Parts: sequence; structure tokens; C-alpha cells
Amino acid sequence: MTFSTQDITKKCASLPASLIADDVNSALQTHHSLVITAPPGAGKSTLLPLTILSSLSDGEKILMLEPRRLAARQIAERMAQILGETVGETVGYRVRFESKVSKRTRIEVLTEGILTRMLVDDATLDGVSIVIFDEFHERSINSDLALALTRQAQEIIRPDLKIVIMSATIDACGICAALKAPLIESDGRMFPVELHYADEDTDPRDIAAVAASTTIEAYKKHEGDILVFLPGQAEIERCFELLSNSQPITTTTPHHLTIHPLYGNLSPENQRRAIAPSAPGERKIVIATPIAETSITIEGVRVVIDAGLCRQVVFDARTGLSHLQTVRISMDMATQRMGRAGRVAKGVCYRLWTKASEHLMAEQRKPEIEEADLAPMVLDTAAFGESDAEALPWLTMPPRAGVFKAKELLMSLGAIDENGNITPIGKRIAALPCHPRIARMILATTNLTTSTSQGVHLSQVHQQHLTTSTSHHNTTSLACDIAALLEEKDPLSETGGTDLTLRLSALRAARRKGQMGRWQRIAKIAAEYRRMAHTDEENRDPAPMEVGLLVAHAYPERIAHSTNSIGSYRLASGANVQLDATDQQSAHSWLAIAS
Repeated sequence: MTFSTQDITKKCASLPASLIADDVNSALQTHHSLVITAPPGAGKSTLLPLTILSSLSDGEKILMLEPRRLAARQIAERMAQILGETVGETVGYRVRFESKVSKRTRIEVLTEGILTRMLVDDATLDGVSIVIFDEFHERSINSDLALALTRQAQEIIRPDLKIVIMSATIDACGICAALKAPLIESDGRMFPVELHYADEDTDPRDIAAVAASTTIEAYKKHEGDILVFLPGQAEIERCFELLSNSQPITTTTPHHLTIHPLYGNLSPENQRRAIAPSAPGERKIVIATPIAETSITIEGVRVVIDAGLCRQVVFDARTGLSHLQTVRISMDMATQRMGRAGRVAKGVCYRLWTKASEHLMAEQRKPEIEEADLAPMVLDTAAFGESDAEALPWLTMPPRAGVFKAKELLMSLGAIDENGNITPIGKRIAALPCHPRIARMILATTNLTTSTSQGVHLSQVHQQHLTTSTSHHNTTSLACDIAALLEEKDPLSETGGTDLTLRLSALRAARRKGQMGRWQRIAKIAAEYRRMAHTDEENRDPAPMEVGLLVAHAYPERIAHSTNSIGSYRLASGANVQLDATDQQSAHSWLAIAS
């Protein structure tokens, strides 16, 4: 399809970003990098990539990075709609385990890991003219890594490659200085938003109930759709249950009301239903994670209920464990959430914290690279061909202690050598779209009776037992099931104790019966891993020893041996840990610990 910048801006004249389209194209003619800021709803993510494409020669492509899968799908669908096409023609997308592109595709909307993999496989990015980093204010470790690798490629082998950073709110001056890039700013389309604060701060344990009661109050007082921000799936499901059973909403409303949850693990169909515009005479309530802050557009929202919380992955370098923690959001996040209420008309925002406590909130969110597990980043850097991760052109330098810890882990997995260079097994680990630990476990099934790592191994008695116990089972399929379980929310977190084998048996029983329920997403991910590992589905109950050995391949430093008291264990790393004495696993002398 042939189209011009004027064609696109005329078709999308109501979007504020249309006013800067010509300036963007002009800047890209004379600069290798460009920074664009625009408020949510200005059209930067959908209009500008199309107008940039219109200035390129036939055959030149654009890669556009989106931090979230839902946003990648929605943005690609919207751009295709503007062109009067279906997704996969001029505009397509690629997210983890899903792709809609063709030979005709010239704009590919990608999630972060996909772009990193492309750079590792081909640092020249052959055929790509421009890489766009959208919603860069989220500063995930993957977007920071992808930008560092792209800049390295630009500086060394692709001086003609252009980089565009786009964001709603960001430290534009610092990024412009680092990239030697001009700044182009777009005005937004923002109506006034009336703020309401809570009389007292809410206990995070009660946040779902408080959000539900505030939503009911706002629904009776105000017009338009309501967007509720909660930190995670559990709170969203609880709030959804309370609202669905609320008499003030279900019995007194003159409108046809729908209530929708919105989070990353929801099916694409349910996600689309949540963000679709309300029909005339209808209202809806959307209960969402921070996914709805800036990345996606939900039309018709006039009221925002903000819990002021989010989930954050916190890595403890001392234990080598990552865990999700509920934390207070920063003020830039609060501002973005508030802005969702002022997109179509005057709006209202209820903040479920006090005005006084707002002064304690950080102004900006921290880049994830400062606190994250750096092992995947260091491995990708080595796969790219750079043995020293700190030599890349980072916007924020990764902490030296974190890099050291990551190298220690990758060496124990056999993924890199002592000089930081990637090994043959490391290349195979890096090729799988999962944490290096999980990839090492899947690959280990080709030789189960070898040592679990370069420094940790099991006794000959255990080896002999494992050779016998695994000879009649598809251990690669088992590894794929374990990988899917460890990556997703635990379906038995409240009732299943700590036994991983119990969860695997439940997953396989659900597959045998064809009644997936809560196991649906885990089964889908396991199937994708089986496809990549070229193995078949296995639904026999696994032996605990099989499961233990596979986990030991992924977490060699967490092989645990019991000490004198019940539930007390010493890890291979030297650390002492405690398991509830009433847990059935505490009866075993040896454990392999995944989490």
C-alpha cells in the first residue's frame, strides 16, 4: 500500500500527534536519534510510526518496541485499521509465543525479549531502518538492554540505523544528551480532572474492598466509564467479585453495565472486550493493573479509582531469589493514571491515599536495571558478542555487584566461561525465551545423569536411581511442564503446600480430562516449550526424584540437605533455610528448591 504523511494526518487530524508528524520526519533526515514526548492519547504510538514509514523507501522496515503484550496487539490492530488492512499485512506484531507478520509487513510491533533476540541473532538488523522504543518511561531492564544493544550496533556496524525514543513522561533532557538527539514535544488532549483523596491511608490487604466501595460511590455520582487501578490479579478478582454482587450497582442502575477485569494473564479475547468502547446507553467498569496507565487506550473513561499500588519484582542478591512485592507507586505513575479520566471530557480521580502521604512518594519510578536479576541481561550481552556487560552504552549503568552475581550464576550453569564469553551450551540456553535457569533445565534432559553444574553434583547412588526412574518417562516434556509452572502464578498457592510434584500431577490430570480451568495458561506455555524442544505431551504422574533432579539443574546452589531438626536445611550455597515442620516435604532428607 502507498500512502503519504498527509494521508495519515488527514485521516487522524483529531489526534494531537498529527501536528508534529512533519517535524518528526524532518528531524530523522538530519539526526540518527530522536526523542518524542506526548501525553497518553495524543496518538504517538499509532499515528507517528505510520507517518515515519511513509517517508521511507520501499522495502525499508520499522521495528517498534512495546513493553507489554496487550499494548503490542492493540497498537498493531489500530494501525492496521487506520490503513484499512488486517494485522499481518503492512503492520504486524510479534509477542512471546504469538506472531502475526508476513513478507509484506513493514512495521513490526514487538515486545522486549523479541527485539533482544533479533539483535543477538543479527546485530546488523538487516532491512531495518528505524527502531522505535515506545513507552520508554517504564524503564524495564529489557528495554534498557535492547536500547544499549541497538546503540552499540548503530555505533559500530549500522551508522545509518535510526533510533526513536517515545514516552509520555520521561527525563527527556538526560536521554537527549546521552543520544545526542533533539526533542520534539506534542501537546495532549486533556480536560480538567477533579482530585479526591482518602481520609486515611488504606491497608494494602484491604485495598480490593476499599476500591470496590469507592467505585460504587463514584458510579452513583458520576457519568461515564470507570477505570480502577489495582496492583495485581488477586486484588482485581476480589474487587470484581465484590462489584458483581453489589446491590447498589446491580439493582439501581438505569444503564446496562458490564464489569471487566484487565491483566496480562487474561486471554486476548477478554482483554479486547475490556478495552472496547461501550455501546450507546451502556457503561462499564474496568479493573486493571498498571497495564492501563499509558500503554493502551480505553475510550469513554470519565472516572479513575487509583489504589496507588503496583507489583514490583524485587531481586535479593543475597539469596539469589526474586519475588513480587506490593509497593507504593511514584508520582509520575499517579499523574498518568489520573490523566486517563480527562481524555474525553472533564473527569474525576479518586486517590485511595491521603494528601499528606503523597509527599512521601517518589517523583519518578526507578529504572528496573538498578534492582533486577541481571543474569538474563548478562547472558544476552554475551550472546551478542560482548563479554563485558559494563562496556555497552547504557543509559543507566547496571550495578557492579549485580553483574558479578549474574556471572557467578551463569558460570555455574555452564553458560559462560570465566572470561565472560558464551559457551556452546550458553548459546543454546540464550536461544530459549525464558530465564537461563529454566532453559538449562530444559536442555539438561538430554543428559540427565551428568552433574547438575560445574560445582554441584549428586551422589552415584542418586545418579543410579535417577537413571532407572527416568528411563520410562519423557523427561523433556516434564521439564517443559515445570518451566510453565514456575513462570506463572501458582494455582495451588493457598492449598497446595510446597510440593511441586503435586502441582505437576494436577496439571497433567487436567490435561487428561480436558478440563483445564485454572491450568489453561500454564498448559499453553508448556505446549510452546514442547514445540521448541521437539517433544510430545506426557500426562503420567511424575516421580518426585525426576522432578527434583530437573529443578537441581536450574537451581544447583539450592540443593538442600536436612540438618538435625525437622524442617531445617543447609543449601549447597552454604545458606541455612527453614521449611514449616508440618509441610509434608519436611520429611525428606534431600530437596531441590525452585522458589
